[in-house]
Amino acid sequence: MKIGLSSYSFRPMLTDGRMTLETLFDWLREHGAEHIEIATFSFAGAGSDAGYDLSADEEVLKRLEAAMARTGVPISGFCLGASFLSGDERRAQIDLVKRHVELCARFGAGFLRHDVVPWALRPNDAGEIEEAFAVIVEGCREVAEFGAQHGVVTSVEDHGFFMNGAERLLRLHHAVGHPNFKLTVDVGNFLCVDDNPYVATRRTLPHASFVHVKDFYTRRSEPGPGWLKTAGGEFIRGSVFGYGDLDTKALLESVVASGFDGFLSLEYEGAEPSAFGCEVGLNNIRRMLAEIGD
Repeated sequence: MKIGLSSYSFRPMLTDGRMTLETLFDWLREHGAEHIEIATFSFAGAGSDAGYDLSADEEVLKRLEAAMARTGVPISGFCLGASFLSGDERRAQIDLVKRHVELCARFGAGFLRHDVVPWALRPNDAGEIEEAFAVIVEGCREVAEFGAQHGVVTSVEDHGFFMNGAERLLRLHHAVGHPNFKLTVDVGNFLCVDDNPYVATRRTLPHASFVHVKDFYTRRSEPGPGWLKTAGGEFIRGSVFGYGDLDTKALLESVVASGFDGFLSLEYEGAEPSAFGCEVGLNNIRRMLAEIGD
């Protein structure tokens, strides 16, 4: 496996100016990261991430190319939000994802993760998911076919509340039925829909093109502000990898046992300072993998 980070982990520092795109790549090189995965909104200005289109920001793209060349840190993939739900914007959203497939090809990145609904959308019942399922499948297949033409594997992640949980992801993967369509398996995000992260991770890993690792604190009742309410009414909050309530070593053991040998990204979203959380989390991943015997 190649161990790196998502640019999302540095979003607070990139937003307030403590870190630039260039110093981000310096940090990665200094800490031995083997790759970076680009969450496209990471480089949007504060408050402008919702409508940001990295594929249209040529200034940032040229800076990315220069930073890669200078530091030798490769971009492994790109992640972006999108919605394939029926409506006036559906075609524009699919075309947006296709432009990011082309962006992957430009940067030599073999992987694109795209959403299929807005992250915060919470289904009211199973019927709402059923009504949307066919158009989501159609959009994923179209993008996967386009990705195959450009040598870019496309995937959907257990992300948010709508298309999350092992059962929904496996059903989506089966329905799309294209060899270029895979899953980005985030070992922690299953908690958002109260799916058992250990079981869900093992179930979805056989179809993984990319793996995200993170850690959470979990509580049955709300401790105070800053906690995310799960679909089932429990509460989670990001932590430094290895500090939270998840058995992170057991999750990594499942990744190793699955035979996955691709890119693994740390996504840090805790309350501790970003640089601290990224450094400690990265070191904990390496230590745990060494103990596992990877």
